[in-house]
Amino acid sequence: MVSVSEAFDLARSGNREAAANVLRQEFRRLQSPNQKVELCEWIAACFENLDDYEQAAEWYEMAGTLSLSEIGSPLSNALMAITEYEKALYCREKGDDPEPIEECMRVISDLRHVYSAS
Repeated sequence: MVSVSEAFDLARSGNREAAANVLRQEFRRLQSPNQKVELCEWIAACFENLDDYEQAAEWYEMAGTLSLSEIGSPLSNALMAITEYEKALYCREKGDDPEPIEECMRVISDLRHVYSAS
């Protein structure tokens, strides 16, 4: 089995599809939500460094969604998720599809509402 660091080497060498497959397999293998969030962040950062902002945004959004399912309080979960969605929004704004930007902004707004209600 290829390690996560080897997946990053695959991505840097231009073999993004193979790298993404390795990372997806690693993601499925993990059991802890916290580990999954960390891997999502790492994958997102890799795609961001490769200037693939669409993929980066999707992984940041997944990290945000997983953050909401953490065992912590709804307030701490919302705060963690806001951070992830703000990173996703940054990537969405660097991309060329305006539709997901609005959805991402809506999620951030909803999360801030949860935060302010707590």
